[in-house]
Amino acid sequence: MSNTKKSLIAILICYFSWGLFPIYFKLLKSIDAYEVLSLRVLCSFIFMVLVVLVAANKKFIFNEIKEVWKDKKSFILLIAASLLITANWLTYIIAVNSNHVLEASFGYYLNPIVTIILAVVFLKEKLTRVQTIACLCVGASLLYLFISLGSLPWISILLALTFGLYSLCKKKIVLSPKASLLVETAIVSPIALTYMWYLGTNSNITFHTYGTSTLIYALLSGVVTAVPLMLFAKGAIDIPLYLLGILQYLPPTMQFLIGIFVYGEELSIQKLISFAIIWVAVIVFCYSAVTSMKKQSIINKSHQK
Repeated sequence: MSNTKKSLIAILICYFSWGLFPIYFKLLKSIDAYEVLSLRVLCSFIFMVLVVLVAANKKFIFNEIKEVWKDKKSFILLIAASLLITANWLTYIIAVNSNHVLEASFGYYLNPIVTIILAVVFLKEKLTRVQTIACLCVGASLLYLFISLGSLPWISILLALTFGLYSLCKKKIVLSPKASLLVETAIVSPIALTYMWYLGTNSNITFHTYGTSTLIYALLSGVVTAVPLMLFAKGAIDIPLYLLGILQYLPPTMQFLIGIFVYGEELSIQKLISFAIIWVAVIVFCYSAVTSMKKQSIINKSHQK
């Protein structure tokens, strides 16, 4: 099997895993969201420690971490990234367990375009005409929701913003995925551990009181978090960028369908119209990715001649 096929399989497993996250975290709805988050952080950290310890390139990973530790700017950005991804995880857990799966999927539809907007603001990148249309669609969708419902979908906005800012921080840090995830979870683990200690002193830890299955799901949350991220890192290397850009909409589409058909969340006409505007933005965004890839291919061929 070629490397491209292996990478495609890795990416598809990753995206399908993310698409099924609502079902997994719904299994933990009996547990308080902050307790679930703390367990997810701690279990992810423990799992990543084990992964790095058995990795063939563990010396290289530890050297990477030492270099980041010496670079104050990179380490500050890594702290910011850790806090942002933790906020993203918390928002998602709250969304799923409070029956807002549709809002969560809306947030991940927004995310790629919000990331582009953040790159324009902070990295001074220029928008293409097609990307401008996509961004205007996002603005129109949010404005329509605000006018029709009288409020903004804060869960969606928080998910898109936290992940967009997280991606922005990561762009400035040169670190392999294993090293990055290990450090990120290590940074927030003391907070998670302190919170669990606080719950313990008040006899409020509950994850072990809901039966064996819930206990197993809670303890496996670290594996469920870390494995798709490592698969993504492995698969993204050999996958064409335009295909990666198109496939990234698979998880929110799966979550959208799960929200409606599995959990019976209401899709009001206002939400449907707003989703329709976002889907237009997605189509425009995908079109932009494909056309830019074709242009780059033509340029590469002309240089080869």
